[in-house]
Amino acid sequence: MSDVTPVVKELITRKTVEDARMAIIRQLEAAGGKIIKSDEAYIECDFGSLLLSRIIGEFWVPRNMLPKKAEIHLEPMEKNGTKVKILIRDTHKYGIMLGYVKKYENALQDVADSVLSAIK
Repeated sequence: MSDVTPVVKELITRKTVEDARMAIIRQLEAAGGKIIKSDEAYIECDFGSLLLSRIIGEFWVPRNMLPKKAEIHLEPMEKNGTKVKILIRDTHKYGIMLGYVKKYENALQDVADSVLSAIK
């Protein structure tokens, strides 16, 4: 069984926590994400469909529909700005992903890049 390497990013933005949070949420929703939890310091968002991946198969399902989760922590800085920590991981639960690991890793990177573009 092959493991998909999660994407971990950290960035400091000049935006306030609230401005960064709203920009990230808009970007996640525009990318097809479903916000599971959102508060001042944390955003959790699900993407894709495990069921669709199972029925159609990982080979045929588009990258944006692969099951994955984004967890984003927002921390105010002492001097203006916000530290943003991003973790994007796959939520594929069963089966062997041999041959699909790179596709999943690219899908995770797509989400991370999307979030980063919203707060730069």
